[in-house]
Amino acid sequence: MTLYRQLIACSNEQNNANEPTEFNVFLLSDSDAFNFTDSKLPDNFLKNLVFLVAKKPKRLITHIQRIHHCYQANLQEPLFAALVDLLVVLNGRGKAISRRMIIGTKSKLSGEQYKKLQTFMTEDFDVALLSGNQYSVFTKGLVGTGNLVQQIEAPDKQTYDPLVLAHDYIEYSQLDEAKDVLEKAIVNQPQRLELHQCLLELYKSTLDTSGFTTMFNILAGLDVAMPNDWSTLKAFFYERKK
Repeated sequence: MTLYRQLIACSNEQNNANEPTEFNVFLLSDSDAFNFTDSKLPDNFLKNLVFLVAKKPKRLITHIQRIHHCYQANLQEPLFAALVDLLVVLNGRGKAISRRMIIGTKSKLSGEQYKKLQTFMTEDFDVALLSGNQYSVFTKGLVGTGNLVQQIEAPDKQTYDPLVLAHDYIEYSQLDEAKDVLEKAIVNQPQRLELHQCLLELYKSTLDTSGFTTMFNILAGLDVAMPNDWSTLKAFFYERKK
C-alpha cells in the first residue's frame, strides 16, 4: 500500500459551502521535482527559485516549488508574492490550478491577503486587480529590494567553480549552457567580477540583447551591485538599435 503525503491542504474553519472542507492541491508523488526535504535544501534555495521564476516565468513547476517552500517555511509575505507571480504569469488561464493554490494556502495567508485573492477569483481572474509586495517579481515590473530573500552569510557549498565549468562549455561551443551557469553563479556570488566579465563577453559576442536585458532586470530587482561593464554593454546594445 502506497501512502501519499499532502503537499498543501487546507481545512475550512468556517465551513463555507462554496469551499471544500479539505482540499489537496498536489501530492508529492506527482512529480520527482518535489522529492526534497527542507533539511537537505541549500541555504540559497529560495533565492535560486526566485531567480528561476524571473528567468523562465512560464515554467510552472518552479512556481509551485516556490509556493510550496514558502508555505512550509511559514513565510507569509513571500508566499503571497509567489502566488501573485504565478497568477500574473497564468494571466487568467489555468483557473482550476489557480483556485486550488489560493484555497490550499489559505491557512498561511493573512485575512487581507486571502480577501484580495478571493476578489481576484470572483472577478473572473482579472490580473489587473492583483498587487504584490516587495517580494513580487512580476507586478509593476521587476521589483525587489535586498530583502527579496534572506541573505545568507554561510560560504557557498558548490563543489565546482562555475567559471571553470562555463569555460568548458565555451570550449565545446555550448554557449547557452555557459550563460546559464554564469547567470546562476552571479546570483549566488555577485562579488566575483570575473563571472560578470565572462557573461558580458558572451552576451556581446552573441549579440544576445534579450538575454542581457532579462538578466540586467533580474539583478536590478534583486538589488545586486553590478559592475560598470553592465552599463557599458547596455549602451552598446542601445546604439545598435539606432
